[in-house]
Amino acid sequence: MAGMTRRRTTRTVVTLTLVAALAGACAQQPVTPAVPVPVVVAAPVAVEKAAAPTVPPPPAADLSTLPVIDLLHVVPGLPGIDGLTQRENADPALGRWQTVVVVRDTAGRVAPAGAAVGVVPALTLEVRTTLPVIDQRGRWLRVMVATRGALPSQDVAQTNGRSVWIDSADTEAAGTDWSIQVDTAAQTITIDDGTTTHVLPVTATGAPGTPTPHVPAFLLGTRWLEPGTTTPRVLLLSTQSETIDHYDKPTGTAVTAIHTTTLRGVGAVSNGCVRVGDEVLDLVWQAPAGTVVTTVG
Repeated sequence: MAGMTRRRTTRTVVTLTLVAALAGACAQQPVTPAVPVPVVVAAPVAVEKAAAPTVPPPPAADLSTLPVIDLLHVVPGLPGIDGLTQRENADPALGRWQTVVVVRDTAGRVAPAGAAVGVVPALTLEVRTTLPVIDQRGRWLRVMVATRGALPSQDVAQTNGRSVWIDSADTEAAGTDWSIQVDTAAQTITIDDGTTTHVLPVTATGAPGTPTPHVPAFLLGTRWLEPGTTTPRVLLLSTQSETIDHYDKPTGTAVTAIHTTTLRGVGAVSNGCVRVGDEVLDLVWQAPAGTVVTTVG
């Protein structure tokens, strides 16, 4: 009995000890007040703000000393078009494809704000100079031009497909919905006015020795009427022959064109021009200046 009494006493002591420990653990401990951390307010620091970068003005160019970038002149140093195609207009109301009208004589440059290699005139053969736009960098527009970079006898690779950069401040925004493609193999011309596509036959294209240039061209907007000649109606293109330096003696050029003809030859027989019937030229006659003409086949 005495042993049992001692064991019960021991269990009681242990139990009371655990209860006391748990009670102590669960009891709310007194909270020591937090010591406030001082707030440091930094003194204002005046920082001088840098001015926003400005667009540099174009380098000065004396236009009177530069060659004219037009059909009548050969201007070395003109960049190519590097495979670029006519840009789509940001404002479709102007027409799908972007062109610009040159409103005052302006420097043609090799790069945006780069060296001037010629002067792009406001008038080309007495009509307003209208050029397809193939690239844009801010205020600078890269445009196709109707100028040979070299004669065919000098460097045929430089003859056609030339471009320059011009300042958009010297232009008006314009555009065209039209595009034209000549297929010398099929002897057809495809005319798309933005709503309807017409595929029509042509009378003749360039002969094997004097082919129609296979580089992008554009309509200059020059419409010549020459009744009584072998070319009664003429729409000038920006390209020139790539095998003949000069075949038009008065102008010293070898300009290509889309025109009607009284000549009977058909097929690949011309000096590079595209000969068409009156019904075809009636349609192309409506296309605005700056409309791009490509040649395949």
